[in-house]
Amino acid sequence: MAATEPSWDEEQQKQRLLKATKFFFLFTVLYTLWIAVVIMGVYFLHLGNKWAILSMEQWILSAIALISVAIGLEVVLLIQYTLSKKKQLEPKKQKEYIQGKQLHSYTIPFDAKGGIFSKTYILIDEDRVLNLRYQMIPSNDLWRQQQ
Repeated sequence: MAATEPSWDEEQQKQRLLKATKFFFLFTVLYTLWIAVVIMGVYFLHLGNKWAILSMEQWILSAIALISVAIGLEVVLLIQYTLSKKKQLEPKKQKEYIQGKQLHSYTIPFDAKGGIFSKTYILIDEDRVLNLRYQMIPSNDLWRQQQ
């Protein structure tokens, strides 16, 4: 039995990103509150640096570093989410078959949508068929917009 990776659908990815965002935000808020307590203890209550283990400069530098890491991780998660969402939105071209032969379609003009098309099937070889679709009447000629 082949092992397969669990695929994350869009809702699971949203939940994962939301949980990570909440964690990073909570961690940043708590760390900022701790830095505020240290600042008040050192400057307003004159408790000195020994009660907080690190000096004031070390606490502030560590806060800057940890908050930068949290923001960096958040950016990475957002980029991962947007890339996976774009990947899911890309249509997967599935091979089409007609009478057991692979069908290759070509539309003239290339970006034509709607209207009336002629369809011509051409046998390429034993395994492939070419479908030429030529737009005979554009959709604008069929359904004129009333202004």
